[in-house]
This record gives sequence, structure tokens and C-alpha cells, in this order.
Amino acid sequence: MAEPIPHADITLSQLRHRPVLDSTGALVGQLKDLVVLFRGIFPRVTKVVVARPKEADLLVSWEQVASLDQTPGGALVLACAADAIRPQWLRLSEMLLAKNILDKKVMDTARRRVVRVNDVALKQQDGRYVVVRVDVGLRGLLRHFPGLERLGRALNLAIPRDTVSWEHVEPIETELTRAKRQAVYTKLARLHPADIAEIVEDLNPSERATILQALDAETAGETLAETETEVQAAVLQMLEPEKASDLLERMQPDEAADVLSEIPEPRAQEFLQSMEPEEAEEVAELLEHPQESAGGLMTTAFVAFPPSLTTGAALEQLRDRAPEVETVYSLYLTDPDGRLLGVLSLRELLTAPPTRTLDEVMEKEVIRVPPEADLKEVAETLSKYNLLALPVVGGSGVLEGIVTVDDVISRLIPLIWKQRAAKKYL
Repeated sequence: MAEPIPHADITLSQLRHRPVLDSTGALVGQLKDLVVLFRGIFPRVTKVVVARPKEADLLVSWEQVASLDQTPGGALVLACAADAIRPQWLRLSEMLLAKNILDKKVMDTARRRVVRVNDVALKQQDGRYVVVRVDVGLRGLLRHFPGLERLGRALNLAIPRDTVSWEHVEPIETELTRAKRQAVYTKLARLHPADIAEIVEDLNPSERATILQALDAETAGETLAETETEVQAAVLQMLEPEKASDLLERMQPDEAADVLSEIPEPRAQEFLQSMEPEEAEEVAELLEHPQESAGGLMTTAFVAFPPSLTTGAALEQLRDRAPEVETVYSLYLTDPDGRLLGVLSLRELLTAPPTRTLDEVMEKEVIRVPPEADLKEVAETLSKYNLLALPVVGGSGVLEGIVTVDDVISRLIPLIWKQRAAKKYL
């Protein structure tokens, strides 16, 4: 059950442009913005920005605020005379609310979406104001146009409300994120990479790069792997080469090759040169094959054992190697030159006596395809023999890689949708 949106006393749009008076009643200027401190679930207001005619804006500490009249158009009154106001400066963890949030896109981590903020709601708490939610619906937008809002009320129109509690709001880029990148996006980082990817795909390339640049390498890599290849390519080109190569190293070799094939060759070569030599070599080999061939679809991250190994020893090794490969459900047996000798399933490995050697339990007749096999042949072979993975074997019998069923499905689904779309207009 969703948590209730916190109650609010007033909104930022209702506060802006209100008169600011000093303790004598003299006009100092107009309330332009609020400064909030990012600590706790709900940021608290620490300063106000006062716009003054023919003078620079004045930053005033909330401690110097005596009162705030919440009635429409009510003034904010300072606790001292104008000439006694002590100017303030922004601290590292503070942020201008209107400048960075109002009319800006933010991430709603609860509903995995990107929304535009039409208003910001505040609640009075212990003599201060705290930000409790943002309004992203039509109701919040109408507050910028008081005449239309009054007309809506007069006509008794049911204007939908769409609000997001601040505990689920993640700004995309602010002065704070630019100054202190590693201290932000904590709400976003708690989501599953697939959910982060869903949000990231709704952003523009620059915003995507900002997010992924700030996330830790593991989370960023897993998130990028969940996005479409075109998105991955666009994002990587916005990143610094070191960050881009780090993310590529955390992807499966076939996925990294797919992304690099969408990037202009000079830039792709720059990324390859920044990668670890062994991983770069694997990816470069895959790039030599046509993208829609078995060689282009395959990954070089698979499990292969010598046939003389016992099933017990193989199982121990598998525990260590599993995180590095794409699938462990099909295990391959090769000779010292890498030639494919046999295959066995994970089930067969688990149920075999631990002292038996792999060549005693392996299947020697292995279904395979050559690197030049096209997508249709690969898909039909996987379907015909009900396989989760299909070995790709070169002319010399060397196991060059494997094609997994999910890689084939991810290629086929876009093609199916394109064909359906084409038939619709025929």
C-alpha cells in the first residue's frame, strides 16, 4: 500500500514575489527563492533570496526571519532593520529551490518515471519550513496562473492532482550534483538496475550521462546493460573515455561489441584502447563478425573444462567462475587447443558422482553452428533442439563462443515489431 503524501501548508509559487519587509516595516524587496539544506528525508529551508530593485539579490538566513504571513499576498518580515541584515552565502549541501527544482524535470523513484515539477509544497515544522512534496499535475501548473485557477474553481472543474512525496524525488542535475556528484542519487541507487534503466531512458543523452557518471561503476554498468543498444551508444559517447571503458568492461563481451558497433570507429577505438587488454581483445574479435551472424551474436564468456576433470572439482571451479559468465546451464568440454569435445548440463553435473570425470558424463554429439550462420539459422536451431545456449564453432573445431537464447530473443523482438508495423500500412 502506497504511503500517504505528507500534508502541506503552502507552496513555493504562493510564496514567490511576496513583499519582504524589515523590522521597521520598510520594503526590502521581493521573495525570489528559498534555500534548502539536503539533510534528512525532507529538506529544510535555511535561507531566503530577496530580489532588490537596482541591487544584487540578498541572501538572508532563516534565523533573521521574524514571521511569514500565510494569507495570500502576505509579507515575509525580517527580525532586524535593513541596514542590520547580515548577508549569507550558499553552503556546499544547500540548494536554491526555485532555480533547481521548479519547472525542472526530476525523477520519481517510486513510480519509475521522469516528471516536470509545477510546484513545490512546504510544511511548517518547529518554526521552519520543510519541503514535503512536489506537484507534477495540472493543479500545480494552474497555480502559476491565478486567473485560470479561480475560473476552474468557479466552474467546479475536477482538476486532477498528481504529487510526489519528496522522499521519492531525485533531482536530475543541480548545483549540488555538479559540486558533489558522489553524494547524490542515493535514492536512485537503491533501485534495481532495470528500474533505473527505465527512468534513464526517459532522459536526454546529456542527463543520462550525468546520472551514470555519478553512480558507482557496478550499478552504472548493470543499468546501462538494461537499456537499448542505441541508448547505450549515445550515453557512452557523452562520458569520459575512462568511465566509458570501465562500463564496457562490466558488460558481457557480446553486449560491449554490440554497443561499440553503433559508435563511430575512431571513438570506439578510443574506448577499446582504454579497456584492459584482455577484455579489449575479446570485444575486438567479436566486432570482426557481422552483427546479425552467430559470430556477432555470441559471447566469449562461457564455461569450458578439460574432460579429465572430475565433476566434484568442476563444481568447485564453477562456483568461482559463475559471476564472470553469461550462463552456467550449459558447460563445455574442450581440449588444450580449445576444440569442442562435448557438453553437459548443470543438472547432469550436479547429479553425477563427484569422483566421475567429465568425459564419462558428457554428451559428445554437440549441436553447433558456424560463426557465419545467420540469425534465422541460429534461432531455428535453438528452437528445434530446445537449447538455452548454442556453441559457435569455427572450421578448426575451436569453440569460439556461445549464443544464448535471450540474446536471440532480444534481436528478434524488434524485427517482429517492425514487420508488424510495416504490414499495418500495407
